[in-house]
Amino acid sequence: MSEFYSQNVSGCMAGTIGDDGLTDDALETARAAAWDVWSAMRADIAEGGFPAVSIAQQSDDLAAIRDVAARLSAHCDTVAVIGVGGSSLGAEALCALASAPPVDVRFLNNPDPETVARFIASVDLARVGLVMVSKSGGTAETLVLAMTLMPALIEARSGDAVADYAVVIAEPGDNPIRRLAEAWATPVIDHPVDIGGRYAALSAVGLLPAALAGVDIDAVRAGAVEALEANLDGETVEDVPAALGAAVSLALLQSQGARMSVMMPYADALAPFARWYRQLWAESVGKNGRGTTPIDALGSVDQHSQLQLYLDGPKDKMFTIVTQQLAGRGDRVSPDLANHAGATYLAGQTTGDLLAAEQEATIESLCAHGRPVRRIEVVRVDEAAIGALMAHFMLETVTAAFMLGCDPFDQPAVDDGKERARQRLADTAGSAGGAPT
Repeated sequence: MSEFYSQNVSGCMAGTIGDDGLTDDALETARAAAWDVWSAMRADIAEGGFPAVSIAQQSDDLAAIRDVAARLSAHCDTVAVIGVGGSSLGAEALCALASAPPVDVRFLNNPDPETVARFIASVDLARVGLVMVSKSGGTAETLVLAMTLMPALIEARSGDAVADYAVVIAEPGDNPIRRLAEAWATPVIDHPVDIGGRYAALSAVGLLPAALAGVDIDAVRAGAVEALEANLDGETVEDVPAALGAAVSLALLQSQGARMSVMMPYADALAPFARWYRQLWAESVGKNGRGTTPIDALGSVDQHSQLQLYLDGPKDKMFTIVTQQLAGRGDRVSPDLANHAGATYLAGQTTGDLLAAEQEATIESLCAHGRPVRRIEVVRVDEAAIGALMAHFMLETVTAAFMLGCDPFDQPAVDDGKERARQRLADTAGSAGGAPT
């Protein structure tokens, strides 16, 4: 078992929540299927397979990532990360851990002209940098933002070397973003060809923005390695958290109709992580009419916005509540103020005491209403913990996809939408041309 997180699935079982939970027989069938898949995956990982997670075992690329981050930090007050989906969500999840970032890292992942205009109005372009990320090098959103922002930066920073404020991350080969990088004399970091975008959080795609924000990227990798090894060391499904999680999720789908999967952490810093998980799961298992729909939520915010539905609506969801040790943390409420307000139950309590009580109460309430709950507890919310959680959920997602008979690494429906968007633009394109500026 990992030292950074633990998993408890007892809240998904009929013995805990009644008829809406899993019977031992239903789980046993899924456990056997998960073990078959995991055994094959484990052999593949031992031979260097699944580089999205095994990359964490490397360290020879970290010095170069830190060097790029140091150079940009020395010449920029703000760095915008231009990417979409897997090119930004993992990085956002890591950057959320930063407490005193030396650089203001912003994420521009939707080419909304109003958002771009507000960004430009809020910064000094002469002190802005860009990290442009596209695995394929042809992502339309990244290209349009790069081709509109870089010319403005080049003009505003005419006396600076481009390498001081811009870098591209893309896979090797001839592709649009690399052609632009060559025209602008922008350094390029190779995106690993064998790591898909949504699985790229432990590569430079996630780690460069994290390093810019002051996040300990060595610790991120170390946490991922520890979780990988903890899963690889398991002798049964119960000892392999990722395989057990996949088994429970699909057993609930097949026997109880749990078609949705709610990820609900109780740490603000993990809210972007839940959004990262949402893409990872959705694009990996949602194929050929199969899969479950991931939903991200945040305690205690969504206790006041979604819990009514979760407790009293359709019984079609599995819940993963991510908890942490909160009791005694934070500022303490003055008993005099609490008594004056008539809120005596808060007298002497800390903010952490309240949140700790709420996360426990939510789990208890869900179970009391017959809603299957998996609990994942992190000892603390830090770089090692999020690295471990990323490794866990990548392993769990791939296991579940293979159990469903899906390819966890493609996204044919998304590619169809992208091609349709390109065609619409091509149909209305003008005859503008000329060399990049």
